Amino acid sequence: MTASRGVGFGHDPVLVGREAELESLDAAVATVLSGRSVAVEVCGEAGLGKTRILRELARRAADAGLLVRVGRATQYEQGVPFGLYAEMVEPVGSGPGQPSMPAVVRRMLAEAPEAGVALLLDDVHWADSASLELTEHLIGKPPPVPMLLAVAFRSASPPVRLVNAITRLGAAATLIDLPPLDEASLDVLLAGVPRRRRELILRASLGNPLYIQALSRLADDELDALATLARRRDPVDADCLAGSRRSVLAGLAAEITAQPPPVQRVAHIAAVVGDHTTIDLVGHVAGLPMPVVTAAVDQLGRLGLLNADGGRLRYRHPLMRASAYALTGAAWRFEAHTRTAGYLRGRRASRRLVAHHTERSARHGDETAVATLVDAGVAFAHEAPAEAARWLGTALRIMPDAGPRDQRRAEVSMWYARALGRSGELARSREVLQRLRRAGGPVQTRAETFSVAVARQLGDFAEAAATLGAQLGRGGLDPVEEAKLHVELAAVDAFREEPTSAVHHAQRALELLDERRSVLVAAARTLRALTTLYLGSATSARDQLAAAVVAVDATSDADLRPYVEIVSPLALVEIQLGNVADAYRHLTRARRILDGVGPSSASPYLLVMESLAHTRAGRLSRAVQAAEQARAAAERVGSTEMGAMAAAVRLRPVLWTAGPAAALAMAGPAAGPGSGGSDPVAGAPRSRAWWRINRVELALARAVAGDWPGCADLLTDPATPQSRHPPVLVARDVVAVVCAVGRGDYATATEVGERAERQATAAGLPYEIGLARLARAFTAYRMVGPDRATELAESAATSFAAAGTPLEEALARHLAGAAHLGAGRLGPAATALDHAETGYRACGAEWAAAVLAGHRAAGPTRAERPAGDTVLTAREQEIAGLATTGLSNKEIAARLYLSPRTVESHLNRVFAKLQVRSRTAMAARLTEGVRGTGPAA
Repeated sequence: MTASRGVGFGHDPVLVGREAELESLDAAVATVLSGRSVAVEVCGEAGLGKTRILRELARRAADAGLLVRVGRATQYEQGVPFGLYAEMVEPVGSGPGQPSMPAVVRRMLAEAPEAGVALLLDDVHWADSASLELTEHLIGKPPPVPMLLAVAFRSASPPVRLVNAITRLGAAATLIDLPPLDEASLDVLLAGVPRRRRELILRASLGNPLYIQALSRLADDELDALATLARRRDPVDADCLAGSRRSVLAGLAAEITAQPPPVQRVAHIAAVVGDHTTIDLVGHVAGLPMPVVTAAVDQLGRLGLLNADGGRLRYRHPLMRASAYALTGAAWRFEAHTRTAGYLRGRRASRRLVAHHTERSARHGDETAVATLVDAGVAFAHEAPAEAARWLGTALRIMPDAGPRDQRRAEVSMWYARALGRSGELARSREVLQRLRRAGGPVQTRAETFSVAVARQLGDFAEAAATLGAQLGRGGLDPVEEAKLHVELAAVDAFREEPTSAVHHAQRALELLDERRSVLVAAARTLRALTTLYLGSATSARDQLAAAVVAVDATSDADLRPYVEIVSPLALVEIQLGNVADAYRHLTRARRILDGVGPSSASPYLLVMESLAHTRAGRLSRAVQAAEQARAAAERVGSTEMGAMAAAVRLRPVLWTAGPAAALAMAGPAAGPGSGGSDPVAGAPRSRAWWRINRVELALARAVAGDWPGCADLLTDPATPQSRHPPVLVARDVVAVVCAVGRGDYATATEVGERAERQATAAGLPYEIGLARLARAFTAYRMVGPDRATELAESAATSFAAAGTPLEEALARHLAGAAHLGAGRLGPAATALDHAETGYRACGAEWAAAVLAGHRAAGPTRAERPAGDTVLTAREQEIAGLATTGLSNKEIAARLYLSPRTVESHLNRVFAKLQVRSRTAMAARLTEGVRGTGPAA
């Protein structure tokens, strides 16, 4: 693959992701220069860059002084003898006495310079038999000069005789089997392209460079559709690739359009029918004789387009299948799906396959189609809700209308609403449910119950609680149905931060259930553990959590699938009680379940928890990525509430990676007046529990930015009653300490810091104990008590190490180093600051590392500083630190949301203060000593 240094594909590209292959090419050239011949075999599927590898080999061989000759076969000249060599020699006559082509080629090679010759042959899978025979002869009997002979071909069509001849060379052969590009290569190739778009391109292309180029011209929604096709191998609808975009795919199918009509027809049918295509099915749909179908399949195999695996036909790359699909017309596809559905139904194929083709060929009033679609929709409502919703929606559309009391339509509509809700189509699900609730009848109660889950996910907690209260008040429920309502009400009360009520409902559900209802028992125990922690009892919450983990782990994936969102509160309480590894294990299991389900309304909340877990474990870039995915998923399902949660958990990792300005700019409306944010789904959460979390995270960002009034406003808690949740209480007090220190109110800072440590110690939470001690150390440091500050900071670092939170441990080491400096202990200071920097770098906390670098350059300690000496400001430290990483003024400005001119002005002042004239000299001053003023507030 080639790539220019900028975004896209330039005219003077460099190879990306082929370092090992280039080393093999260099070794082959070196072998020839040493006087020995060598053969190089380059294979791979179409588009992986075989031709580009040969071009690179030609350049390196020419630079080494070898004579370079290049030949290339084409599919249109397979009947021309020696076509592979025609362009590298003078035309050979056919009259008597004229030398043969093999003789001319051998003479050309023999006349090469002493260094040797490089004979590079491309696309030999198309080569004529005479060319293959000559090449095989050259491999076995090379010319008298050293020769590098390289052949490139598609893996699906290897020239067997050449492959065997090269294999017989043993050590004199170099084999290069080109793999797809990986994520790291794509990051270089598409530098500057947003991360999510790069991920979509990689998933849709499967790492094939040819398809990466084509896909880079598609919109994100089109990429998403193709990425889904690549992952799940479902049929793709070409209608989503409208207008000029569709031509992008059609252009990739040039090899298909060049084939005879029967081959094209088989290619089109294989694309429409999908990966369950068989030769018999293709013959039935195409209406062609079986020998014609078999010949067409063989030809498509030789082209490297189709694989015939166990009698089934499958496109080698999903993008080529989409390209073939794009060549067909809507009416032709309708008829193909009709014939396929009939064939599969007659052979009792799986519900899913029959429903897929029935959906695409259904006619109004077709009762057979209705029955097929309803049967499949009900069967897959949990396992594949997005597909089930499509099938059920189509069934409702073609179903004959039997009037307002049509109970069959009502039942199908209820299943349709469930499938919509579970697949994340919350707004559409709510519309259907509202109609069912107004219509009355047997499905009304079920519609009310499911509408509660939809309302909760949309953040309408008051509506959900009112509906549940009304249902419980009516009575007449069997124990299991009543338990389900209590579990749902416990979840709603957890979001509303009404822990006493939530614990009551979770306990009542457990009283109504027996252990055979393992998934409901797991849900009730999880919610009881979380809300017990909200009540302030960490010890009891641990006991409840242990029981919840046993219940969840005992539940099969199939049983957990409809209730997979319960993993989110389970992970939350695990993270807050310090069991991050267990949280990540459960989240990984939930992600695996959802990968098999497709789009799901449970995704945003689970991704929020993934972000929290990554942040706690110090994986900051992954935390930001998960938060951004959660925000995108929340937007997809239309939940501003879950979008606000995603915005809240994104704040802290962005703070340490990009700084407070970036964090506040990304916070959106929840950041408060003047934030400048523009995130459309960010606002303040309506969940009281998450509202508190969001306020603390915003307050921390404002404190680090030095906005003490803004920080204090966010810490004012108008909510009633006050929270008893230890992790939130300690975090709030820690930020309050920083704010008080910033305003010079050391008495308040001391009092609040001591209270935070008492709360954390009583709860037995190592992470929170570390936070409290870090806050107290910061107070002591600013009060010029370096010995006490050092003691507290090192104790905090020990607590954070025990909790497995490396970012906070680095913060504590940073503060300990600054305190050591204040006491004149330069050796311990150097050690502590080095540990802090290592921790920051390992976590990806680039902004924090830049601040530390700035602190190293801030000048002597207070005791050593001459009168009138001026130190760097916090902003100057920040910009100077970033400049040492090699960032340009423009890049620093983009990261800190400043203008390049402002960055230049700050750097000019830094140069003056440090008495340097260049960035190199500034970098030397920043790293020459371990002098600092302490970590950022």
